[in-house]
Amino acid sequence: MSHHKVEVKNLHYTYPDGHKAVNDLSFQIHHGESVGIIGANGAGKSTLLLLLMGVLFPSQGEVCVGDVHVTKKTLPNIRQRMGMVFQDPDDQLFMTTVYDDVAFGPRNYKLDEKEVEQRVLQALEMVGILHLKDRAPFKLSGGEKRSAAIASVLSMHPDILIMDEPTAALDPKSRRRVMRLLKSFEHTKIITSHDLDMVFELCDRTIVINKGEIVVDGLSSEILANAELLDTCGLEMPLGLQNCPICGITVKNEK
Repeated sequence: MSHHKVEVKNLHYTYPDGHKAVNDLSFQIHHGESVGIIGANGAGKSTLLLLLMGVLFPSQGEVCVGDVHVTKKTLPNIRQRMGMVFQDPDDQLFMTTVYDDVAFGPRNYKLDEKEVEQRVLQALEMVGILHLKDRAPFKLSGGEKRSAAIASVLSMHPDILIMDEPTAALDPKSRRRVMRLLKSFEHTKIITSHDLDMVFELCDRTIVINKGEIVVDGLSSEILANAELLDTCGLEMPLGLQNCPICGITVKNEK
């Protein structure tokens, strides 16, 4: 399963205005891992995801998926292996129907239309919105849009799912539904989020980034319980790990 491995080696990225967003990042993510990447606003999380997907290219260092380096020439191969769900589903949904949005990727790879249909229906069923296949994306709720965006990635049968703030702007019921969905996937998952309760529940491993550098990389159960460490990076412990103000007992989520 080496083709599922993601390796980042001495990665640097500086924007044209001189802002250094990523500064010498190195890590590996192996098949089946669920990894949370957290940090305050401006820490470099979203830039890192764009570098992983080949939307941006590093000024120094490299990204490898299995034995394949992420370059302009290898992007078609890379994007069959890795799929990214953007923070705003409206950035991903642009066709007239949900079906056509989910079919866009497979069709772009010139798959037979029968295979496309099979992939689309399977992906929509996985995320629980098969009944919405003929709806216009702009008429969906926030949670439905998020599910449709995830389905548009799943239809490509990726080995690795990359998600930028998957629970952002969702109501509590939709948030829980998306979390159940993500928890059920056996894919390798890379998730950036400010929702640290979600990271604690879904990710066994957490990488903390501050000012484009890795501060710590380890077990979520240890990192997310370290209030002092999180505070130095502009973060707070998950609510589920904070002391109850009434009884003083620490309440922990079940993994």
